[in-house]
Amino acid sequence: MRYALSCLPSISILFICITAEAKADATSDSIYTLKHVLKVHIATPDSALSLLNTMEAKKLEKLCLINAQRGIVYAGKGQQRMALNYALKAYQDTILRHEYIYYLQTMSCIVNAYKLLENHKLSIRYLTEGIKAAREMGHKQTEANFLFTMGENYYALNQKQEAYDYFIQAINLLENEESFRMKPYLSYFYGELTSYLSKEGKYKEAIAICNKREELINLMKKQDGIPLGYINQQSAYLYIKQAYLYAKSEETEKALDYFSRFSATNYSKKKDMQRYVLVYQLAMKQYGQVLDYYEKKEPINQTTDTINNDFIEVLVNLSEACQGLSNYREALQYQKRIQVIEDSLNVRDKKETALELATIYKLQEKEWNIRQKDEQLHNSFIVQVLLGCAFVLALISLWLAIRHMNIIRKKNILMANKLDSLMSYEREIDRLHRQIAVIEESDQENSLNKSLFKKMERLIKDEKLYLIPELSRQDMLERLSIDKNRFGQMLQENTNMTFSQYLTEIRLKHALTELKIHPNYTIQAISEESGFANTRNFQRLFKAAFDMTPSDYKKIVQEKQHREPPMD
Repeated sequence: MRYALSCLPSISILFICITAEAKADATSDSIYTLKHVLKVHIATPDSALSLLNTMEAKKLEKLCLINAQRGIVYAGKGQQRMALNYALKAYQDTILRHEYIYYLQTMSCIVNAYKLLENHKLSIRYLTEGIKAAREMGHKQTEANFLFTMGENYYALNQKQEAYDYFIQAINLLENEESFRMKPYLSYFYGELTSYLSKEGKYKEAIAICNKREELINLMKKQDGIPLGYINQQSAYLYIKQAYLYAKSEETEKALDYFSRFSATNYSKKKDMQRYVLVYQLAMKQYGQVLDYYEKKEPINQTTDTINNDFIEVLVNLSEACQGLSNYREALQYQKRIQVIEDSLNVRDKKETALELATIYKLQEKEWNIRQKDEQLHNSFIVQVLLGCAFVLALISLWLAIRHMNIIRKKNILMANKLDSLMSYEREIDRLHRQIAVIEESDQENSLNKSLFKKMERLIKDEKLYLIPELSRQDMLERLSIDKNRFGQMLQENTNMTFSQYLTEIRLKHALTELKIHPNYTIQAISEESGFANTRNFQRLFKAAFDMTPSDYKKIVQEKQHREPPMD
């Protein structure tokens, strides 16, 4: 989490640029504009996504630009896979190349998502394209941002010389710019480079960069248009960083001097700055002051949620302070607590990853259904044209009819393959849900309705109750020991279906599996094996759900089996 937060400023740099330069919409007073969404997406991301959904439904903007904006919103929410999913959709649309600001914005979203997902090679691949595009467009601010991000990727791959080369390229590019608007971004790069050098123990080099940053901040003080509060904040961060670096270099007098400068700023009193003060005190070997602070102001036996990286930082500081005071037993206890919390965070990350992947799967399934409806409309139009021309061009109509039958046959084969894939995906999602269910059994935040639904789902699927044609809602009420109002509310929240619709969906999926395993069975036998009391009703429901009859699907399965070589 801490690493993700450290990367957000590099995305924000590009957003500031885009906000300043984005073209005004024709209806600038409307909330249904990309400009408005960009303004509110950080404070109210869910509202921003809702606005984008409405804009897509009403076709108020190009779809590639809407998807690009969705990528930005999900990146702000920390859902990098969702951000990448939408950003890549926007990137693949050729229209985006003509909207150069949104194109650069999308590239920034893609490279940062890949970086945070630790797929550094793909991040570098897209950065290469982004740097070239920004250079051709003369967008030096974005070019510098991409160059610095390239360095961060190489640093993560432990190719540190290449990383520092890109860091210096980004800094040199902005140092040669006279525009004061570039100065805050240059200050940010100085700060990040200082952190990387400090991490490697290169304190002298880090101090040299801090001195350049101090000169830059003094220069910005003289510029109109840069808020004084920003200057004061940057000065506070710089002074405490310099105090820390001089402390690590064992130059105590200079460390005390810069800490005194830091203490004189208004920002030194803010709670967020205390973490930097504690790091400085550890560097100065003021271990007793660190322990006193946590004992008096930050008691570690708190009742709030401690499964987070901030609390790990507290424990790391306490462990280091105890080691400094030769209290190794207590330091070891803190180390053990750190390990337990890190294990819990790993479990939480796996759960969130599974949920995000499930969401992406549902989105892809929805898009597939939309494409199927478009195909149906298209096929319907073809049929109408054929009927209109039947009396005039008999021979042509006959040829078109044969061609249409071939198209339908190919479509049915394609649909059968897609149905097989979807069934495979659904089994994988079900497996993930079962894993998540084990984790969630101890989670007190789960709702009663969700727990009831999972219990009902396990009963129906594990005991194969759906194969009983007489299975009724009353049977499930008795098994779950709940009333019909609770049962209806539980189904509505979790499936948005009635109990009959829910059973039908499960039975149809079972019928698909039976048709694939036993293609020689009759349709009536498949219907009975799948829990349907009426064969005609089964055929009607199957056709409505999959746009083909059971016989059509059965025929395709048999043809595929004939084409496949026999297994030894």
